[in-house]
Amino acid sequence: MKAKFKTTCSECEAPIKAGSEISKIPSGKWVHKHCAPESEELP
Repeated sequence: MKAKFKTTCSECEAPIKAGSEISKIPSGKWVHKHCAPESEELP
């Protein structure tokens, strides 16, 4: 999914810009799509 707002990736601590591809991990936090472990990535 694409980010609607800017935030910070809880995995790498880098900024997530609005429009970037993101994923929500089981802990409920948002991360860059490439930072989410495939086994933990939610649809």
